[in-house]
Amino acid sequence: MTLQRLDLETMLAEIGRAGPIISGSTAALVAAQLGTAMVRMALVVSHRHGSDTDMLVERLDSILSEIKKAAEKDRVASSALIGAYHESSDQDARRLALIRATREPLAAAHCLTELLELLTEACEGINEIVASDFYGGVELISGAFRAVFMAVESNLDHDAEQLRTRTSYNRSSLVARFDVAIEFLRRKGSLSRGP
Repeated sequence: MTLQRLDLETMLAEIGRAGPIISGSTAALVAAQLGTAMVRMALVVSHRHGSDTDMLVERLDSILSEIKKAAEKDRVASSALIGAYHESSDQDARRLALIRATREPLAAAHCLTELLELLTEACEGINEIVASDFYGGVELISGAFRAVFMAVESNLDHDAEQLRTRTSYNRSSLVARFDVAIEFLRRKGSLSRGP
């Protein structure tokens, strides 16, 4: 069964156990989807109140589709990594599983950054009645990015220098983009709450 078809109770049970079936990075991507739903609602409500957010919603839906795919790919890759360490896998099989379990959350982090960058364009059009939902969703997405990125770094700690070196520029560029987007969104969020 795919991640998207799991009910919440089952999902929570699969995350909160000693041998999780759903990894932390996958759980973070589920949280990002919840945050995205909050943001989407704020955009739709703002549109009904006269803001021109319909194109933003279309772009958001496209990125959300990619995040859903990324969550499923991450689930498969992290499960394979856990399996590789529990089974009597050879070193090459473990390394391949580790590479995949690093690439997938890194690709997901790109989607989350792209989403936050999109949301910087939406701030001005958010109606004050849903501003708390919008910025609350932003914070969930931000937290998801941090958790996914922690998974990447954790995997890199278990790898020889080669993978860390090969992803160095990509990771630093991604964090810089994330930092710019989230700083802008938080500043706008604090302004929307007033003094």
